Amino acid sequence: MLLFLGLESPELLDGRNLAVACLKSGLPAAGFDSSEDNAKTSKPAENEKSSSAVAKTERLKGKPLVLIYHTHSTESYLPSWQGNYHRIDEENTVRQVGDALKKSLEEQGIGVVHDKTIHDNPSYDSAYERSHETAAALIEKYPSVVCIIDLHRDAIAGNYIGDTVTVNGKKCATYSYVIGAEAPTYEKNANFVRLLNQTAEARYPGFTGRVMERDYIYNQELSGKCILLEIGNNRNNIDEAENSAEILGKIIADSV
Repeated sequence: MLLFLGLESPELLDGRNLAVACLKSGLPAAGFDSSEDNAKTSKPAENEKSSSAVAKTERLKGKPLVLIYHTHSTESYLPSWQGNYHRIDEENTVRQVGDALKKSLEEQGIGVVHDKTIHDNPSYDSAYERSHETAAALIEKYPSVVCIIDLHRDAIAGNYIGDTVTVNGKKCATYSYVIGAEAPTYEKNANFVRLLNQTAEARYPGFTGRVMERDYIYNQELSGKCILLEIGNNRNNIDEAENSAEILGKIIADSV
C-alpha cells in the first residue's frame, strides 16, 4: 500500500480512495485483549474443527486451499525505487514476493492460486472494488479455497532503512496484518491472525506481525480466514521481503 508516513503533499495524496486513507500507518496498532471473553472466543468451535478437517482432506486431494492476490499490484521494493516505488513489470514487486510465498506454501503441501492481475494501474482509485471482483471470481472457480491473502507492502518516507529481523540466519522484512473491523467476518479473521502470531512466536520467536484494525472491509467478508498482509515496505530490499515470505509460508501452512 502507498502509505508514506508524514507526507501530505497533493502529489502523493491525489487519487487515493477511502481504503488508502484508512491504512495510514501513523495510526496506532491495535492489540488483542487477553480478557476472559476473548480467551473464550479463541477456543476452536465445532464448525472450525470441521473446517480444519475438511482443509486437511482437500490438501491431500491437491486442491488449492490458499488464494494470493494483490489489490496494489505495482508496489515495489528496492532496488526498484523509480515511479514512486511502483512498477508495472513484475520484478521487485509484491507479485514477486507472492511467488515466494506460493512456493513456500506448496513446499508444505498446500495448494495455492496466485493471481497477478494489476488492479492499481492506470488508476489507483477503486482498486479494492476491482480486486474484489477478481477474488470473488477465483473463489467461485476454486471453491476449495479457505484462506485468502491480499499481499501488499507498507511504505515509509525519506531514506529510512526498512526494518528487518533475523530468522534462521536470514534477514527478513518485518510484516503487519491489517484487519477490516467492518467486515462481517471480523471476529473469525481476528482469531485467525491471532493464531498466526501464536504459531509464529512458537516456531520463530520474535517473528510476529504487527496487528492493525481499521474501520473498513478490505474484501475480508470473502472468508473467515481472509487477511491483508503487508510484507516489509518500500525501503526493504526484495531479498528481505522474499525471505520473510518464505517463513510466513511455513507459518500459514500450519494454521490453514
